[in-house]
Amino acid sequence: MSRIVVLGDLNLDVHARQPSSLEPGDEARDVVRAVAGGSAGTFARVAAACGASVSFVGCVGNDLVGDLLVRSLEDAGIDIHVQRADRPSGVILALERGDERSMVCSRGANDGIRADRIRESLFGGADHLHISGYALLSEAQRPAVDLALAMASSARISVSVDPPPANLIRARGAERFLDRLPDDAWLFPNRTEGELLAGSADPEEIVDGLAERFAIGAVTLGPDGAIAWAGSARHTASIEPIAAVDPTGAGDAFAGAFVASYLGRADLGSAAETACAAARDHLTRRVPSS
Repeated sequence: MSRIVVLGDLNLDVHARQPSSLEPGDEARDVVRAVAGGSAGTFARVAAACGASVSFVGCVGNDLVGDLLVRSLEDAGIDIHVQRADRPSGVILALERGDERSMVCSRGANDGIRADRIRESLFGGADHLHISGYALLSEAQRPAVDLALAMASSARISVSVDPPPANLIRARGAERFLDRLPDDAWLFPNRTEGELLAGSADPEEIVDGLAERFAIGAVTLGPDGAIAWAGSARHTASIEPIAAVDPTGAGDAFAGAFVASYLGRADLGSAAETACAAARDHLTRRVPSS
């Protein structure tokens, strides 16, 4: 069994459909769901469900939301190294309107991860480190991220990153974001993020461009599946159709399943197909019932 250390964000994800018209002071009735999420949290839960042994490093608040988020990791059988901070836990409000989605994010306690709480023993016997792209963008988390990367390098284990949304990368600068990544990292951008990072809108060109620098990864293409790479090898995976649904977390579910599968079998095609199935399963559980 492979062992993965995951560092990054834990959030409560609140999903709602934005009414087409809602006047100030009005109330609309629709389905609203609140689930344990976070880019790193989703990766960790899915990787554990796929058979990996997972250790999680993060931070939540001393509140009911923090209790729920920690419980979600416990229920997944994850080895927990979650710090508690005197600030609210992270929350994301995902608003769906037609085929579009917008998010409002409160980072909260996520930026409270302390480097002095990360122990080298955590990496003993580990095979892989996964870091949330949000953590890489956070100056508050930089000491913890840099220490984790240094420990991973010392332990000679692989590292993966699921990039944050393209608008956040663009605000920081694509080259500046890329410079934060180890040259042999595993990378899992979606189409929009890949276009920004590789400077091309063509999925195959995106893959070829990123593969020149990053050892393993995949570009996720929503309903069109994904194109995965490992060195010069390529595999195009499809995904079964699914009703329109908020895609929050699908890329993290894909990455978690891909990494767990590839570490176990080193089979690119199997990892990509398993990851597409995991992403679809993640979304299926969120299809509105009404």
